[in-house]
Amino acid sequence: MEQACCRSPYTRRCCLVTGGAGAVFLLLGLLVLVAGPGALEKKILQTMALAPGSDRLQSWLVPPVQAHLTGYGFHVTNPEEVQQGEKPILKEVGPFVYKAVTVKDSVDQDTGKENLEYNEDGQTLTYRPRKFYFLDRSQSAGDPDTTFITIPNVPLLTGFRKIRDLGWAKGTAVNVIKKTGLGTPFINISFSGLLWGYHDELPCMKQTRPAHCPPPEGEVDIFAAGDDEDED
Repeated sequence: MEQACCRSPYTRRCCLVTGGAGAVFLLLGLLVLVAGPGALEKKILQTMALAPGSDRLQSWLVPPVQAHLTGYGFHVTNPEEVQQGEKPILKEVGPFVYKAVTVKDSVDQDTGKENLEYNEDGQTLTYRPRKFYFLDRSQSAGDPDTTFITIPNVPLLTGFRKIRDLGWAKGTAVNVIKKTGLGTPFINISFSGLLWGYHDELPCMKQTRPAHCPPPEGEVDIFAAGDDEDED
């Protein structure tokens, strides 16, 4: 009768080596299965940490991808007809493309204090982001400061909506609204004004005038008028 494989003096050593290697690999597999996820997570967190002077911090402060803001406006070509009940005819204006830059480690010019600080726990940081937009003229349709469009006067229309059920005082309120703001259902403003804001006193009627901003000499203080109405 032939001897079994591992009982042969020629193959016994091979069987022992194979069994030992299998046991080692089995043990390593169990270790990886038990401790692997935690060790991997710890390693990832270490490489993702925004440590001072690290490449990760630099890529977070200055992202490799440039963010952009793209804006379009819609110019009402027939505002007079719209006020007579006709449908508005719109013309698309744009695009106007801005490069968006977020500064996270700026320094306060008055106090010299950095707006990015590492907290005492050693695990978190506090920062105050500042966002800047720069016009990309090569990708924009024109100059947003000199491109004017006609749009609905939203503050005026909002004011009219709020007083529609006012009753006997509606006439007085209409006159106040017309004289306080830009005063027409449609206004012609630059695209920059539409995107970043334009001067209009009407939305400020219900606000309290800041103490450090007194009204110019000879100008009606609309804030004071609003306060008087509230007291009545």
